[in-house]
Amino acid sequence: MVTSAKEAAHRAPKKYVPVSRTAMTVTLATAAAGSVALLPTAEADPNANINDVKAQVDKLHDQAEVASEAYNEANTSLNDLQTKVTQLQARITAEQGSLDSARSSLGGLAAAQYENGGVDSTLELMLQQSPDQFLQQATAQAQVTGSKMATMATAAEIARQLNQDKASASDELAQLAKTRTTMGQQKADIDAKEKQAQNLLDQLTASQRTQYNKLVNSTSGGGVSKSTISNLPIPSDARAAIAVAFAKAQVGKPYIWAAAGPNAYDCSGLTMAAWGKAGVMMSHGSRDQYADFPKVSESQIQPGDLVIYYSDAHHVGIYVGNGTIIHAANPSAGVQYASLNEMPIYGIVRP
Repeated sequence: MVTSAKEAAHRAPKKYVPVSRTAMTVTLATAAAGSVALLPTAEADPNANINDVKAQVDKLHDQAEVASEAYNEANTSLNDLQTKVTQLQARITAEQGSLDSARSSLGGLAAAQYENGGVDSTLELMLQQSPDQFLQQATAQAQVTGSKMATMATAAEIARQLNQDKASASDELAQLAKTRTTMGQQKADIDAKEKQAQNLLDQLTASQRTQYNKLVNSTSGGGVSKSTISNLPIPSDARAAIAVAFAKAQVGKPYIWAAAGPNAYDCSGLTMAAWGKAGVMMSHGSRDQYADFPKVSESQIQPGDLVIYYSDAHHVGIYVGNGTIIHAANPSAGVQYASLNEMPIYGIVRP
């Protein structure tokens, strides 16, 4: 199979630098989570309908995943902000040192002139006012020599950049604090949904829990037959083959919110780890993964492609061929095979 230059470019390893998300992500997580009253710990309910319990637990898992993906995106933004603040703080330290040095030089000039009979009026003005103000006045008065002007211009430029970086650092630190608060809220939402699901299960009798486990196990394969799994194609693209092989090796591992391996995964953590094994770096978040890579139609889907699900793009799996994906489903099912169209497809991308 001959690969075009454009396709080769798409396959090249890449470092994704995510763009900071807006508050819409936070709103999405909060709105989608809904409001399901916490169920108090109660004695087993012998009349509970197992199918209804499973439907409620699955719904809670889905709501928690919405919050979890928003948490992942916020965490990416948090890391970006921390890097930016660190860089700004280093620049501020260096700029402050340079400004102090420039001012020291100007002070030295003033001291030398004082010893020789008095301080030059231009230097006196410089030491009392800001560099910008002095340059404007001194230039108009034609009272500055070339060397003095150069020193003062340097100080003025350093001061301007220093003030700008201080303002930027202040803004980024405020955003950093806001992002941390948002992540705390999202984590609390995830924990609340998980607790509600566990409370529902705790109300089952021993025999009902056995029925529930059988029901989960009967559907945990996503309706994919063993023959389909045993006859999955080997991707023609070398990197896709590595990603798919990695995903296959994770089947059966547990689902944990915000996990990216090696012992457990959430949905975007699994796809990130699979393609990371192939040398392609991507963000930990289904929406970021969808935004970062070229889109393909369902008719053009190939093993290794990422399939994004639901109208808010909060779930992702990796296509492995024969109408099948591998995805980290939820805490009840873990990493498993599923049919491509088991969930509503939002879009497909090719790393």
